[in-house]
Parts: sequence; C-alpha cells; structure tokens
Amino acid sequence: MRQQPRGTRDTGGSGKATAVDLMEPEESDHYMLPVWFFVGILLLIYGILILATGILEFSRPPSTVLANLHPAIWWGALLVVIGAVYVYVFMPRGS
Repeated sequence: MRQQPRGTRDTGGSGKATAVDLMEPEESDHYMLPVWFFVGILLLIYGILILATGILEFSRPPSTVLANLHPAIWWGALLVVIGAVYVYVFMPRGS
C-alpha cells in the first residue's frame, strides 16, 4: 500500500479522512486458495487412514455385528475418491 499526498486525497465530502482514504492497494499477483481445496486434502488424508485401518482389519477382524462387510474399506475408499476429486477440481492452477 502506498500513501497519497495530503492534498490529493478525496475525503468523500465529510471533511474527515479515514485510513481507507489514505491508503491505496498495490497491484499484486497474490490470490486466495479456495477452502474446498483444503477440504479435499483433509478428506484424502482421512480416507487413506481409514482405508489402511480397514486393510489391517483383515488379519484381525473386530468383534462387531457387521464386521464381515468391512465398512472401513468402503468408507476409506469413498473418502479417498471424494478427496481426490475435490483436490483435482479446486487445485490452484498457475496462469
């Protein structure tokens, strides 16, 4: 941000200058990353962890009622796919 000289600023007719009136934004090539990119990364990490847990449960299955359906593998795979799609779609691309 660069300051404008006192004589050239426009105070909007009120006679009082604010900090916004004194500062002008500079040109920059920064941009914001979408939050959905980070959501995709989290889903991908959680999916990998749950999928790995589900694969390890093959050797020592838990003593739950529906353990034969292996829900950790299904949910882990689903989270990996959804997370990978989010990361791919919302990945920041250079111009």
